[in-house]
Parts: sequence; C-alpha cells; structure tokens
Amino acid sequence: MKILLLSAYDAHSHRYWRESLVDQFEQYQWTVLSLPPRFFSYRVRANPMTWFIEQRPTLSADYDLIIATSMVDVATLKGLIPSLATIPLWLYCHENQFSYPLSHHFNDRAFKNLDPKMVFLYNCLVAKKISFNSEFNRRTAIDGLQTLLKNFPEKIPISFVDDIMAKTSILAVPLQTLNAVSQSLMTQQGDKKKTIKIVWNHRWEYDKGPDILLAIVEQLAESGQAIEFNVVGQQFRQSPDAFSAIKQTIERSATLKLGGWGFIHSKTDYHQLLDECDVVLSTALHDFQGLSVLEAVQAGCIPLLPDHLVYPEIFSSAYLYPCGGEPKAIAKEVLERLCLWRQRQWPSLPDISHFDWSQLREQYLAHIKSH
Repeated sequence: MKILLLSAYDAHSHRYWRESLVDQFEQYQWTVLSLPPRFFSYRVRANPMTWFIEQRPTLSADYDLIIATSMVDVATLKGLIPSLATIPLWLYCHENQFSYPLSHHFNDRAFKNLDPKMVFLYNCLVAKKISFNSEFNRRTAIDGLQTLLKNFPEKIPISFVDDIMAKTSILAVPLQTLNAVSQSLMTQQGDKKKTIKIVWNHRWEYDKGPDILLAIVEQLAESGQAIEFNVVGQQFRQSPDAFSAIKQTIERSATLKLGGWGFIHSKTDYHQLLDECDVVLSTALHDFQGLSVLEAVQAGCIPLLPDHLVYPEIFSSAYLYPCGGEPKAIAKEVLERLCLWRQRQWPSLPDISHFDWSQLREQYLAHIKSH
C-alpha cells in the first residue's frame, strides 16, 4: 500500500505522531510531506499552494490512501492535483480552533479565526474517516461546527454535521515507549524538607497559561517552599512577557531554584530531565490530549493539572486543581495542593498504559486497512 502522509503545521506533537506512525508500519510505502510550524494563519491557508509549487510531481504519484492532519487544506489540494481527488482521506485531528482561547484582537465571536475553521469543515466533508485524539477534542469540534453554521448570514442546514459525526472516532496519539517507572522516595513517603522538582513543559505561548504560571511562581516564592522549577518547551520568535518575569522571580527568590530553562534540543537530555523531576505542572488554557504531560507521567512525574480541557477525561480528581477565577486564585489552589501532598501522602503514579503503542496499534492498523 502506498500512503501519502501530510502535516502542514508540523509542531512537536504532530511530528511525534507522524514519525512513530511511519516507524510502526514499515510494511507500507510512505511518502511524507511536512511544513514548519510557523506563520499559523498563513500556513493553514497557503499549504496547498506551497506544495503545489514545490511538490507537484510527488503529489501526482500513485497513492492508495491519504493521511493528513486537520491543518492540511486537503479539499483545495485535491482540486489542484486531480489525481488526488479520488484517493480516500483519513483526517487526523490533533486540535481544533473552535475552543482556542483567542486574544482580544478578535471582536466578532461568531466568525473569529474563520479560515482554519472553514479548512477543517471542508476537510471533514471530503474525508472518509476522521479521528480525534480525545473525546474533548471531538465534542468541542462538532459543537463548534454546529455553532458556526447557525451563525452564517445565509441559512445553511446543519444536518450534514451528523454525517460528519458518523465518520469520527477517538484515537489518541500513542506514546512511543512506556517503560515501568518506580517513583522516588519523596513521592512514596513524603519529605517536607526535600526540594520538589517541578517541570512545566509546554509551548511558550499565551494559550498555555504563562500568566497563571507566573502567579504560581510568585506565590511559591512568598511561601518559602523549596522548589526547583524547570520551564522548558518549544519557543518561537516572540514569547509572552510573563516568561521573563517568571525567570526573574525564581532567580530572586531565596527558596526557589531555576533548573532547566528554554527548549531542550536533545531528546536524551529532555527525557533525563523528566526522569529527575517529581511533578509535571500544566497551566494550559488549550489542550486536547496533553502529550507533554503524558510524556512526563510516563517518566514518573506526578501530574498537577487544571480541572478542565482534556485532563478530566484522562486523570482522576486527585491530580486536578480548580482553575476558575483569576491567576492569583488559581495559584492559591496549586499551592494548597502541593502543601497537602507534601504534608501528607503523595498520590501514586497514574496508569497511562492505555496510551502505549502496544495498546493502540491494532486500532491504527484497522483504520489504515479500511480505506
């Protein structure tokens, strides 16, 4: 079988998914095209033009199946390359733009960020199969489609959303490895004096809640808690100002310590850091599977996560903190949870073995074979 695999905005989780997909199914002949994860709005609309100009011979080859992330404008690509028109599409959705926490620049709530939403809609219409990495992702996407259509200035029947829903499934991004991890002495028995090592490992963008992280760091500094903070993750040309304030607050504190800072290019070094940390902290406003959190839990970190987005779907309330209110109120909840764990018993490491490739491989294989 010849498969064309397309990733138009090849961010970390997208690359992680497509590379392991190819590695798992070496019996197939793969052709992979990807584009760098920058200039989001432009990339979502322009990826068919880019590939049409640069990869037309490759796209015009003979394929049995197209697998594409939802940021690929497959509908337009099928129009530009006639030979692709009849090839079945399996659409894989890492995220959707309907629940994205947009900035104040968008005033028209009905049509904000319209281009990627329309690309997603057209993709859903031409796809044979559609997979989401979580139920939270699917629910917000389908609800978002219905709301979008209801707000169009021209009346459009929303009944075809039911047809889209019938093509969907839940299929998580599998973890590449899932080794048994024994928890540290601190997390098993508690240690009120030992420095807790916390890792925050997300994209350095505002949808990952840097203002909340700053409030947490400030309150922990005031509390006198012995904490080592490791703030790592993918960075871009511009990052929210909160990150400089976070670094300054940690460096000025008498009890906080700055560990890892910035993007870690080496996978070995990154996994070593995760192995050494006790807690993985998320302050996300936008997360559909939380792959970076799962990687950290896989390495033995106890998750401390907001009680919304995809997290309640994966983890019990023991690992979730209330996230309503302003950053300072949220930070207070995080501090209280850390103090409670430190003074009493640390929770056990949650079981995430169902995310392992060994558990998901047959489902992926069935999707590929059913083209």
